[in-house]
Amino acid sequence: MKRPCTSYLPTYDGHRGAIIKWPQDCLQAFDKGVASAQAWLTTDDTGWLWANLIIERDALPPGLQRRAFEIGFLSRVHQRLCSPYGGNHQALKACLKL
Repeated sequence: MKRPCTSYLPTYDGHRGAIIKWPQDCLQAFDKGVASAQAWLTTDDTGWLWANLIIERDALPPGLQRRAFEIGFLSRVHQRLCSPYGGNHQALKACLKL
């Protein structure tokens, strides 16, 4: 197995961040997922969330890179949902351990 590298999901909207271990070739996909969700959250005219997820994800090779993108994307959305800006969703108490 390839040596794992560390991805950092920064704190966002007052919700804690996370540290995730990936193979080296997944780091960029994870960061791209976080950035894509961030763009959707901060831009008024971005269309459907699910469409952005699928379009951006499908540009990556099948397999672990797509999974890394999805986790980065959905982790950023999770942070918003769990923040005071997102309505204090009940998942606020869920601790992310990967």
